[in-house]
This record gives sequence, C-alpha cells and structure tokens, in this order.
Amino acid sequence: MNLQLPSGHPCLFTSPDKKFSMLPTAAKTEFGKELAERIIYDAELLLQYAPEKRVVIGFRLLAVSRNVLYRMTTLTLAWLLTERREFADRAILEMCNAADFVDWNAEEHFLDTAEMSLALSIGYDWMYDLLTDEQRKLISSAIIEKALKPSFTVKKNWWIKCRMNWNQVCHAGLTAGALAVADLEPELAQRIIERALECVPNSITASYYPNGAYSEGPAYWGYGTNYAIVLMALLHGAFGQDFGLSDMPGFSKNGDFITAAFAPDGNYYTYSDCGATSDKSVYFTGFLPLIWLDHHFDRPDLFSRHVRKSWKAVMKSREKDLEAPKDEYYRLNPLSMLYLRDVPEVDKELESPFYSGDEADVPLVFYRAGRKDSDAFLGAKGGSPLDYHGHMDAGSFVYVAGRVRWVCDLGGENYHHIESAGLNLWNYEQDNDRWKVFRLGASGHSVLRIDKKPLLINGRATFTEVTKNHAMLDMTSLYQGDAEKVTRTFEFNGNDSLVITDVLEGVRPGAAVNWQIITMRKAEVSGKTVTLSKGKKSLTIRKNTGKRWCVTPAEKLMQKYDSPNPGVSVVSFDTIVPEDGKVEIIVEMSLQKNKK
Repeated sequence: MNLQLPSGHPCLFTSPDKKFSMLPTAAKTEFGKELAERIIYDAELLLQYAPEKRVVIGFRLLAVSRNVLYRMTTLTLAWLLTERREFADRAILEMCNAADFVDWNAEEHFLDTAEMSLALSIGYDWMYDLLTDEQRKLISSAIIEKALKPSFTVKKNWWIKCRMNWNQVCHAGLTAGALAVADLEPELAQRIIERALECVPNSITASYYPNGAYSEGPAYWGYGTNYAIVLMALLHGAFGQDFGLSDMPGFSKNGDFITAAFAPDGNYYTYSDCGATSDKSVYFTGFLPLIWLDHHFDRPDLFSRHVRKSWKAVMKSREKDLEAPKDEYYRLNPLSMLYLRDVPEVDKELESPFYSGDEADVPLVFYRAGRKDSDAFLGAKGGSPLDYHGHMDAGSFVYVAGRVRWVCDLGGENYHHIESAGLNLWNYEQDNDRWKVFRLGASGHSVLRIDKKPLLINGRATFTEVTKNHAMLDMTSLYQGDAEKVTRTFEFNGNDSLVITDVLEGVRPGAAVNWQIITMRKAEVSGKTVTLSKGKKSLTIRKNTGKRWCVTPAEKLMQKYDSPNPGVSVVSFDTIVPEDGKVEIIVEMSLQKNKK
C-alpha cells in the first residue's frame, strides 16, 4: 500500500487546507454552544495546576497518560475556540513536560504509551505554528522514540493482532503519532499506519460482528469504540477515507447495541468487567462515539432522550476540582466539537429484542416492553468465562421493572485493588485467583450451580432460540461432568412478568442444584415466595420446587480483598436432584402494584 502521507499541519482529524473551519459552525449549534462553554470553563480551571508528574501506580502510567490527554484536548480546543494564548501556552507546558519523561511505560503497559502518543500528537499538530524549533524537536522526538519505535520492539506486543480493546486503543494512538511526524519519519509513519489497517479488523470483527454487540460490555464499548472512531476519524482527516474499517459488518450497528444496553432506569447491563452503574452512564462511555456515528452514518436517533438528558446534565455541571477528573471520558469528549451538528430529536421505536446474533463472540439478548421509564427490561447473556474481561456469568441476567433494577450485575472489580492484594487477576485458568473474587466468580452472579461448584472456564453458553418474547440458552458445556444437558429459558411477558425455566438432565441423584439471583433490594421470604421491595414498589418471586428461599448478605460471601458491595444480597434456594437425574425449575417474577 502506497499511502499519500499528509504534508503540513494540522493533519489530525482534519487537513492543512480545511484546518478547523468546522468549529465556528459547530459552536453555533445548541449542543456545540453548551460543549464550548464547558470546554472553556474546564480550561480556565486547568490553568492553575502544575503539569502531570510521572507517577506509576502498580505497573500502570495510565492515569497520568489519560489526564495529559484530557488536558491537551481541553486546552487546545479552548485555544481554537477563543484564541486566548494562555490556553495554548499551558498546553505547550504540559506537552514539553510529558515529552521529557524518561519513557511512556511502553515495556510494561502499552496502553499508557498509546494514550500519551495521542495526547502529544494532537498538541504538536494543532499548535505546530506556535511551537519553537526546540519545542518541536523535543515533542516530535518523544513521539518517535517513546511510542512509535518501541511499538516494534517491546516484548509485550500481544496487542498488535489481538481481538479486544487494546488493539483499537494502541493502533489509534500510534496512528496519531505517525501522522503528526510523517514529514519527519515518512517510512516509519507508513509502517505504523499499514500495520493498523492490517490488524485493527481483528478487533472490529470480534467486537461488533454481526449485529454491533460489544463483546467486552458497555463500558468497554466506550473505551474500544472511542478509539476505533478516533482511528477512523484520523484516517478520514488525512486520507479522506478509513479504508473500509467503518464498513465492516456490524460496526454501523454498534450504536443500536449501546442504545439497547441501556435499561429504562438509565443504567447499563454491566456484564463482564464493566464498572458499576451510575446516573452518568452515558457520560461514562463518552459522547464522542454517538456524535461521530451520527455524523458518519446519519443516525440522529442515537442521540436519544436519555442521551440528551445526560448531555444537558454534564454540560451544565461545573466541577470545582479537575486536577484529576474522575469521569472516564473527559479526555475525548472535547473532540466532539469537530463533528457536532444540530441533531434533531428522532422518536424511533426501540428494537426488541436486540440480539447479538448467533456468531457474536459473546451472545446477548435485550428485551424491552416499551419506551417509558417504567417499562420492563431484560438483559441476558451467554458466552464463556474465557471471553475477554469475562466472568463466570454465562446464563446471568438483569431485570428492571417499574424503574427499579430488581436483579443486578455488580460489574467488574478495581484492577489495582485486586492486584495489590497479591491476586493473579489476569490468569483465567480454572482454579486461579480470578475466580475467587466475588464480583467475578460464580457466587457473585445470577447463575445456576451444581453442588456450589464454579462454572467450567472451557464451557460456553449459546442461544439456540430467540423470538419476540422467548430466548433459550444451551449451557451444557459449562457443567460438563455434572450434567448431560442444561438449558435456561427466559420468557419475557412485557410489563406483566418474567419467567425463567431451567432444565437439567443427567445429574447425579442427590446433588444440589443451586438457583440464585443478585439483588440490591430488601428481600422478605414467605413460604415458596420471596418479595423484593424498594420504597413503595415490590416484586414477587415464586418457584415451583426446591427448598426454602435463603437471603444471604453479600458480605458473608466475600473476602478481605473484595470491594464493598453495600446492600447487596444473594437470594437463592437449592433443589435436590431425584433418582431420574432430571430437574425442572420454574421461577416467575412479577411486579406488584404500588403499596398504599
């Protein structure tokens, strides 16, 4: 491939002839005006802080790299919007400081390097004419020597061809660096970009094929998709095309996935290593993907009522301390200014069910009773513990009704917290430490177990049937050696009820089949019924068989290294397997009328 590399600056996300001609138009739109005000406010606050220090936490420099990137996108956009030189000077100070780091942690954790590469490349390219010759040399040399060249020599280079978010993030950050210094190192830049075009299809296929569902969960959708879009946007700016990346099967549908993954209570189905849900869930994933997808595919419907509400809340907020922002995607949201338009509010019927498709790396299905906040929602997943960022959660589900999340998923753990406790978090072998962590192992999910055993890591649950209100999972391989056949069926009856039917065959007589859900609601047991409640709302759960319901506070099942899970309980019961080795468990959940 003989790429016609750009000559001149700026060339990141734009071209030397267009420059930033889109900004005045974007800033006049309703959303652009709000974002511009927030960017300028943040930039003014940033002027008081000293440049970032090279502080490694555990083995990661990632927090520093991300904060430098946040400061660069905010300060450079503020300068472009206002022409106030103090913003540019502060950005240049940050760049020169980071360029002078001894390294960008390429040998230990290349994500750190990639995000730092993007940060300094944006500043170097966008403020090229403001830099002195000495500053240009310092920053360009840092990009070349601390990011681009090490990407070919580091021993931990598994990310180059992998099928998960690292692939998208690292190649995007390196492509930004390659374009920024293409006039100085054309051959190196060519190699970097060609490698990205060759390898990124691996992660795009794994992440979105065939219907757009992101295999690593909604939060990692935010990370991976932000950077997949950064890469595509960089290519469009430099070459006028993304060489077919955005046309790959499933990618154009990923906005439908993230829309479907939001329950009516405003939070995600936080499967795999997603962070815990919050009222800022949209912001947690960042606005850039939705804005770029609208820009590229003409999808104003993705800027839904819920997204607009979240946008308004975020843009109106005025943080008092931005030295180390807590929100995950502060750093990329300013780039939305490059793609904003007046987005009409489109009242589009939400798809139900949304199904990942049989060939998705992680099979998922989402059901929704309607568009109202009070409508019921079911999210269920198959897959394997061996999936990227996977948990022992195949067959698990979340259930929302009447604006209350009755059955929840706790999401992932804090990586550094678990690593600091001496656990080997990233070894996925059957008996390894990863599965001892409450939120990651079977005990912390709404799954079936036989004799309280963990699920088999080599097993995999797949949907064998998905209809308008019915989905069946074959989970047999997760219980190999303990059962000949295991299926779980969800019957979603809109706002009326959810029925879960589990059928197990060929199980040892006398074995105990454990059925459980994870909930943050108060639970009261009465015979074969358990009632969950929140305020005046309640959910009744009935079963057809088994011993008495048991309500166990999560803290009794946790270890010292587990993060707190306040108010969380495991609601469960056991069924003893009869002589014929077959068990059928039917559990019905139904929302009750408000208490008077």
